[in-house]
Amino acid sequence: MLDALPDAIAMFDSSGMLQGCNRAMRNLLGMPELVNHTNDFLDFFQRLENGLQADLAYLLPGISQAIYRAHHPFYCMHRDGEGERRRALEFHSYAAPAPATATLLMIRDVSAQMQKERDRADCFAVAAHEIRSPLAAISGYIELLQLESTPSAWAGKIYMKLREKVRGVDVLLDDLTRLNRIEYEGVGSREWRTSDLRAVLRLSLRSFNEQRHRICLDLPSHNMWARVDVVPLLVALRNALENALKYSAADTVVTLRLRPGQTGWACIDVLDQGPGIDPLYKDKVFDKFYRLPGQQVQGSGLGLSILRSIVQHHGGRVYFKDHPGAGAHLVMELVLLPSASYIP
Repeated sequence: MLDALPDAIAMFDSSGMLQGCNRAMRNLLGMPELVNHTNDFLDFFQRLENGLQADLAYLLPGISQAIYRAHHPFYCMHRDGEGERRRALEFHSYAAPAPATATLLMIRDVSAQMQKERDRADCFAVAAHEIRSPLAAISGYIELLQLESTPSAWAGKIYMKLREKVRGVDVLLDDLTRLNRIEYEGVGSREWRTSDLRAVLRLSLRSFNEQRHRICLDLPSHNMWARVDVVPLLVALRNALENALKYSAADTVVTLRLRPGQTGWACIDVLDQGPGIDPLYKDKVFDKFYRLPGQQVQGSGLGLSILRSIVQHHGGRVYFKDHPGAGAHLVMELVLLPSASYIP
């Protein structure tokens, strides 16, 4: 039955030994027949990289931790190639519920689906461009009206509201365009670099000069190296900090902290002293356009959705952790560079 599925599937036991795989996975591995219990995870992973002709080293920590039950489930979208060779692969790892110890790895080719999404994103980009033109004209006319006459206090308030609405639509278009680019193109600035996460967090504070006194930066004394797409990751950090500052009182401090997580992972914490988030909504707040019930603070409802897409773009995950007392505790988990000797 598994051989009839188009997705490539492999099964591992709790010690990382390959128990079996379907025809699609055997084709990827270049192994027409598979002898059970003879292939460990590292051997499998090398064969998989060769079969897919891709560098998948950044996926190794997440998949291996799902197999060894340290951290599961695992999901990541891998993209590579250009033009007609552009490819998108979904990696899923699922651990069977106890007392079973098996873990399933599934690889699904979603290149055709992503191409449709890219086409839709292109249509949106054209529409967004067309919307910006009348927005710019409206903004210009507002300025002209103010220059032509001395507005009354009442008219001045109207002009101010109009400018705020125009600015709000412009920000919304920026957010939607960025979200489309991340989700459907699968790339940010293409500036993937080996970076010390401490330096990235320091860099993220440059856009908060006026509010820098409200941010407490807590960094470890040792380097924490990761392969990151720098510009999108800075956008994610900015969104997380803006969200925390926006929902906190002006006289409170927001903490940005970097710390080691589970083996092979780094955790970036953003802690605020605001009203916090009800546990019922801790997952829902990452949905597009979602606003907490009774929320009065202005926003597009896209900041956390963009943040989640960027973290997933890095093979990580983001969530709100239970936090005693007032405030919210946002956690971004990113994969650290692996040190396994077999990785080229």
